[in-house]
Amino acid sequence: MSVTDFDEQDALERTAGDRGILAEVIRFTLEDVPEILKRLDASLHDKRWQDTAKLAHKLKGTAGAAGAHRLFLTALDLELAARDEDTDSSRYKSSLIDAFDSFRSHPGVRRLSSLDAGGDA
Repeated sequence: MSVTDFDEQDALERTAGDRGILAEVIRFTLEDVPEILKRLDASLHDKRWQDTAKLAHKLKGTAGAAGAHRLFLTALDLELAARDEDTDSSRYKSSLIDAFDSFRSHPGVRRLSSLDAGGDA
């Protein structure tokens, strides 16, 4: 199975086919994820595993709603590792940043994030 940076069809199914809602979800994701990543970096640095697991769970939900599959799976891996207090922070940090950057630069994400609430460009 190939993991995609953005699965538009899956994301549309989560919004009952409403492109306007999907555009809002994507804009929220683009705004929210950098702050989550910043907080994750701090919790990983300080080895606050419970906080890391909670933040990874939040990131996982945000990514899942937006169809950001690779970001979702990376956040899931981090959440499980943090629960076991067995985390290589540098590996997860760079993987999360790479997955988010790929999602953010995906042509479908760029196109949808420019739509208005009614689904029009």
